[in-house]
Amino acid sequence: LHAGVWADRHDRRTILIVTQCAAGAVMVGTAVLISSGRATMGWVLAAALLAGATSTIGQPVRAALIPILVKREQLFSAIAVNALAMTASMILGPVIAKLVGDQFGFDGAFWFQAILLGIGLLFLLRLEVPLHGELPPKRPMVHETIDALRHLREDRHLRTLFLLLSVAGVTINPAVLVTLQAFVKDELGRPSGDVAPLLAVMGVGIAISSAFVMRKGDMANKGALFQRAMMTGSVMTILMGRTNEYWQLFPLVLGMGLAGGFYLNMNQGLIQANTPQPLMGRVMGLYTLVQAGLLPIGALLLGLIASQIGTGNAISGAAAVGLSVVVTTYVRNTELRRLG
Repeated sequence: LHAGVWADRHDRRTILIVTQCAAGAVMVGTAVLISSGRATMGWVLAAALLAGATSTIGQPVRAALIPILVKREQLFSAIAVNALAMTASMILGPVIAKLVGDQFGFDGAFWFQAILLGIGLLFLLRLEVPLHGELPPKRPMVHETIDALRHLREDRHLRTLFLLLSVAGVTINPAVLVTLQAFVKDELGRPSGDVAPLLAVMGVGIAISSAFVMRKGDMANKGALFQRAMMTGSVMTILMGRTNEYWQLFPLVLGMGLAGGFYLNMNQGLIQANTPQPLMGRVMGLYTLVQAGLLPIGALLLGLIASQIGTGNAISGAAAVGLSVVVTTYVRNTELRRLG
């Protein structure tokens, strides 16, 4: 939330440069700890906390810059390009990390990450970001954040988009990204590492649908596309919990990825298209909080439920909750279907 306020208040290019340098420092520090043999669990947790903080502070700024740097009719294509970059990192990141780690050790993987962040810094130094317009007088951060919350409350469409994002954040997303690992290990009898190929296939699906959105650009009835994508992803997740063979998961995660590309691009695009620029950073801060912050909470809840009814049932049950909410919204809110 503070990051969103800073994005609306301070020089956005400076925030990106500082967070990039901070992330690089975390990677270098972690590499030094590993190579010196002083990397304890406590230091690993501290490094993870700092890395997450630098990423979270920079994310609202990056998201808020997209509608500034492109024309409105190019917004969804630009968001799709961003999704393609994120998907490529999701697919290629673990593969490259393993190759570098096998060749140079764990510390080498972190040195490699620091080098990549340094290359990114060179691009940020050349980035030209429009300055903020005239800003109102400074107020406490909590008041600045309340302005964004009030805007969400008063805009029915934004309120519903955030509701669906929140529901997915505690049901479908943790079921696929976290609980599925336990399902593969406990109920399918495979190593939990076998989830990595599944996530890679899902990433391919996201890349395909994101490329379609990028080429298609400004489509009609984006609200309907977003909700249909969430319905499709929910159905795929329900079926994942009912599988009894590892290979059956591959077509399901591919379908999940194809739907996920539309879900991610349409949701973020609709939120940004209906948010005034002076509030963009704060709304994107809330977006980051809901999208990423609810994932571990949902994972913990699903873990507790899975210990009682089994991981497969927990996955299917969580997805069924998400499906029921989005179907209800789709049927009752006809205006949202035509949004965009």
